[in-house]
Amino acid sequence: RVEGRPSTLGEAAGLGLFARERVQPGEVVSTYHGSLLYKEEMAPEADASYIVRLPNAGGALVNGKPYADAIRANPANPSADGCHVPLAGAAAWGFGAGAMANDPRDKRRTNALLAFVKPAAVGKAVADLAVVRPVLLATRQIEPGEEVFYSYGSNKPFERLRQALQAAQQKEAKGKQIGCKLVWREHGVI
Repeated sequence: RVEGRPSTLGEAAGLGLFARERVQPGEVVSTYHGSLLYKEEMAPEADASYIVRLPNAGGALVNGKPYADAIRANPANPSADGCHVPLAGAAAWGFGAGAMANDPRDKRRTNALLAFVKPAAVGKAVADLAVVRPVLLATRQIEPGEEVFYSYGSNKPFERLRQALQAAQQKEAKGKQIGCKLVWREHGVI
């Protein structure tokens, strides 16, 4: 239904998600699959650009980066038809590609939204306990070959933190020391 290709937003945006077939309004474009984790489990320097917060899930997050990593790990990319796909045999082949969709930063260009759904084929008691699953839904008809865009909004909770970390690392690289220095002294020695 979808494929990865260089984004129409330019080189800085990297790869984007493109429709391979017509998608009608309200239809699922792709799932946003990834590992479930919590903020406390993330390393401070972790790439948070693929992290999506799950609502009403006790702080649970979905990390869509494994799909992007599987694409980057494939030395055969792009294929003859220009597609970028995960490495052959990678578990990412079973994942949804929603993490590859970009934010156009212009709401007029969005054609999808990130929605959160509960599992459908289970009883109500199980569905009430289940963690929601993020999916990209078409907000209008998306034509084959068209890039899929959605507004990250507050669903990318760590984007601001990632930018701040990058800025701090750039300052540190310029020779400016950021933070404090710990000095060990024996107890009772001042």
